[in-house]
Amino acid sequence: MKSKTRRRSTYPEAESQTLMVRESAAAYGIDCEVVNVREAKDQLSRLLDRASKGCRVVIMSDGRPKAMIVRFRPMVAGSKWVPHTELRAKTLVREDSSLFIRKERDGGF
Repeated sequence: MKSKTRRRSTYPEAESQTLMVRESAAAYGIDCEVVNVREAKDQLSRLLDRASKGCRVVIMSDGRPKAMIVRFRPMVAGSKWVPHTELRAKTLVREDSSLFIRKERDGGF
């Protein structure tokens, strides 16, 4: 019976890089999983489920981190909307506002 030959990784630095990424994430208290591209292709659904629960997934290619899958959070730009109720209460709105507008315009600010 033939004995199985052990295959050596094509990129020996890949394992050390994986450990480095895991240690870096652990130093900051981040839950992180490191996978290579082939595993990511085969297990995409599982990785997406883990990312939706808060785990970050780092995808490595050729022993280097190439991408990260993280939980989706909508990005909102600008400040929070606040209604201007006081301004609306002070504003005089009439059927004919031309007198009010003329007074404000000619008042010299």
